[in-house]
Amino acid sequence: MSFNKYQLDESLGYKLFHASRLMSNRLNQNFKENDFNVTYEQWQILSRLYEQDGQTQNHLAQINERDQASVSRLIDNLIKRGLVMRRPHQTDRRINLIYLTEEGKRIQLGLENLALKTIDEASFGISKQDLERTLAILDQIRENLK
Repeated sequence: MSFNKYQLDESLGYKLFHASRLMSNRLNQNFKENDFNVTYEQWQILSRLYEQDGQTQNHLAQINERDQASVSRLIDNLIKRGLVMRRPHQTDRRINLIYLTEEGKRIQLGLENLALKTIDEASFGISKQDLERTLAILDQIRENLK
């Protein structure tokens, strides 16, 4: 890219946005084709609960870098699908903890396999070293913009 003149098609932000959108769309497609009624955004919540079940809605919003309202809607939809539930905190009834249901736990392996498949599809033809370097660069970009 020439840094003398801005060209949208060659800009970092534009390329990152489109790559992210294409990854999200492919993951949604892979979920749908395998009869998982889950979106990419819902997958982010489920994935964090697979890492540690019983988190607050606020914490889920923070670690997914999303606002409270959107996380609340995502959780409401996951509850309607029978994949998560809200339980009051044992000592502070003002706080709800989000837990996986048995159905949410049952589909974990299938969702994780499809997420890995999507990553494989996106990184086809990219060496392990190049992929590791790309991920490190993306981490640096995120750190720079915090």
